[in-house]
Amino acid sequence: MITRETKDSFIFITQHEHATISGEFFVNLKKEFIPTEHFESLKFAIYQHDRAWIIPDSEPIWNDKLQKPYDFIAYPENIKLHFYKLGIEQVDQANSYAALLCSMHYSSFFAHSETEYGKSFYERETLRQKHLMQRLRIQTSTFLNYQLKILQLCDDLSLYACMNNPGVDKKNEHPLFKDGFNNSEFFHDNGEQRVTANYQDKHIIKFNSRLFEKPFEIKITFKKILKDNIQNEGLLAAFTKQPWFYHTVKII
Repeated sequence: MITRETKDSFIFITQHEHATISGEFFVNLKKEFIPTEHFESLKFAIYQHDRAWIIPDSEPIWNDKLQKPYDFIAYPENIKLHFYKLGIEQVDQANSYAALLCSMHYSSFFAHSETEYGKSFYERETLRQKHLMQRLRIQTSTFLNYQLKILQLCDDLSLYACMNNPGVDKKNEHPLFKDGFNNSEFFHDNGEQRVTANYQDKHIIKFNSRLFEKPFEIKITFKKILKDNIQNEGLLAAFTKQPWFYHTVKII
């Protein structure tokens, strides 16, 4: 779950919703960035890369230590990795090439993990990737790594839109994005500096490079849960009864 805190409420955006927005960024990228080979598999991987969160996000849980709901970053690692594995397996049932990209994406988070859960997950997914590459008769990972770079860029662009408050000033952005997007230099017009974004107002995000074929809109679906309701009813009850709303943002 992606969560944002306000003075009197929490904003919830599911990870699968965020992945859908990642897909919208992908299909609007300039054609020069997108290889035609395995295009549909890459598209499927981007749209489905966070389906692992569908089950845990359906029933958010409370972080007693921080006195707020768990987000995807702080979520208990052993449970999170169980669902990561499940999500990759679900993708594999539909598209093994996409599952390979999703496995590479998730395992990259744990390449230098110091926990037993993280180390075990990384080792298991590395073996899965080798098995999938053999099954798919892929000889080298060079092309896969480029596709992974596209997936991770679209993931970051969507996270920027979802994790920041609409209309936020640059100085108050989420710290992950204040200095631009990691490993995005290839996608910048000059190929040397990072891609950055900033909200022009609550409904417009502008980038410092021409990433897209033309301006387009994304729709961010969310729930806003009052803290008083969580205190009075409990997190799950307050979350379940609250309807979904959406916020539109133009990308330029």
